[in-house]
Amino acid sequence: MFVSTRSVRAVIWLLLGSIFLFDIWTHPENVSACFAYAIPIFVSLFELQPRPFLYAATATALSIAGSFALPSSELPLTAVLANRFIAIATQWVVAVLVKVQYRRQVDMQQQAEYQRRFVAILSHEIGTALTTITGQAYRLAKLSERISPSDLKARADKIRGAAERIEGIVGRVQFASSLGDGTIPVERQRIDVTVLLTKLLEQLKEDQRGGPIELHASSEPQVVEGDEMLLRQLFENVVLNSVKYSGSFNAPISIDIATHAGMVRVAIADRGGGIAPDELPRVREPYYRGKNSKGTSGAGLGLYFVERIVEAHSGRLLIETDFGKGTRVIIDLPQSRDA
Repeated sequence: MFVSTRSVRAVIWLLLGSIFLFDIWTHPENVSACFAYAIPIFVSLFELQPRPFLYAATATALSIAGSFALPSSELPLTAVLANRFIAIATQWVVAVLVKVQYRRQVDMQQQAEYQRRFVAILSHEIGTALTTITGQAYRLAKLSERISPSDLKARADKIRGAAERIEGIVGRVQFASSLGDGTIPVERQRIDVTVLLTKLLEQLKEDQRGGPIELHASSEPQVVEGDEMLLRQLFENVVLNSVKYSGSFNAPISIDIATHAGMVRVAIADRGGGIAPDELPRVREPYYRGKNSKGTSGAGLGLYFVERIVEAHSGRLLIETDFGKGTRVIIDLPQSRDA
């Protein structure tokens, strides 16, 4: 646990000054003071952002100055300086060790944070698929006495599809763990974005998780090369986010699919409360939830996960908002070369 950086720096400079006073009160050949400068350099580890090289440079200057403060009558100047240069080299070795240790601590903290976020994202996406399973199971139980064989088969297929999504996520996590880099591999296949979104909206309507949604797309296929499971999760996150934050306004969500500069552009717009200008730069950060999220569930991972998927597909994510009038999320994905 780090203490106040200001307090630590005050202690370090006090130690440097005290050691220098001790140095000039003793004979120059007594280099114990020069080695003592390693103490404040070690203390810099307790700073939030250690500055060991600054303290080592200061210690070096004070060590050299101390050799001339009180001339020695026993050793030649060259011998005094040689002993002090050995002590100075020790100071810089200590500074390097402090810097290396600090980098190790930062790397460990970043790795721990990355793993925490990864688990949170994984839980978020599995939870989304489980919602489909529980919703369909509830409908089956409610309609058990009057459900037709065809409807039963359709709902069973949806449950199986959601279960397969969970299985796919877990499988990729296991594969990523075997690679050791914590990334989820992306499978590449030709996907018609219009067809994908049409199926998604039908599923959301069936699960009663989507409000009024208007889909506008040309009759031509809008084909990209990507991972169908990840892209479905991407669009599901954005659509449900739009529904969540515009539900109280009773306004439909608009989805437009078109070709734009060699990309397939999907623009999802709502007419909700929008995002405050000061919050817009932060909405992509993990775990960040804006002021308009009060009263709504969520972990603040939706857009963070969306952006990671877009980046994995070499795409681009844009967010346009008019505070008080709505938000427009634009997703550009490279169009398939064979389209």
